[in-house]
Amino acid sequence: MRHLLKVATAAVLASMLSGCITESASWVSEPLQPAAGEPVAYLVGSLGPQLFKLSPAENQRLFFRKRGSEYGAAGIWKMAGAFSTPQDVQDGRGAASVFVLPLKPGDYEFYDFQFFSARYTPGLGTVYSSMEAREKFNLPLRLEAGKAYYIGEFRSMCLTGNFCAFQWRDQSSRDAVFAQRQVPGLPTLQPLNLDLKRAEPYIFAGTAPGAALDVKP
Repeated sequence: MRHLLKVATAAVLASMLSGCITESASWVSEPLQPAAGEPVAYLVGSLGPQLFKLSPAENQRLFFRKRGSEYGAAGIWKMAGAFSTPQDVQDGRGAASVFVLPLKPGDYEFYDFQFFSARYTPGLGTVYSSMEAREKFNLPLRLEAGKAYYIGEFRSMCLTGNFCAFQWRDQSSRDAVFAQRQVPGLPTLQPLNLDLKRAEPYIFAGTAPGAALDVKP
């Protein structure tokens, strides 16, 4: 245990000295975390801004929860000062983090997202802002033990000052590589068939409105 503590401390110190502290892109509430030896199902996806210029929030999240309970999990993208999630996907004008959520098998739902920002303004101090879906959507997810499910890539774009949407794409081949690095021996990813029509106007398959605009970095 002391050896593990020393290794963890050394890793944190190295991150601090390099000017960047890497945080996990995956968060699962304790009641949904399988204990050692218990059945587990994995939910895999990626999240991040399509264009930094049109997704100003430095903390973005996708929210999932166990149906009939208050417990949940989240996929996270973050780039706030020295703190960030792994920028697995970097394509010049945007980025994304791949998340792998180990969950107890059962029925879940994808129901919301969040864009969170903390800005310091001279004279006003730190101003916090948060944006979620005005009308919640519920996309059911049935997760079976011993399987890994791919929910897709969600690339965000804020179309106006108070409205953000996601472009959904199947990037399973690319994201599987990063997921396997996080969880060696991860089962082959299986696609989840989501009824994205139920999540409009927040999520669009293919090209989201405005995504084809020629926005210069």
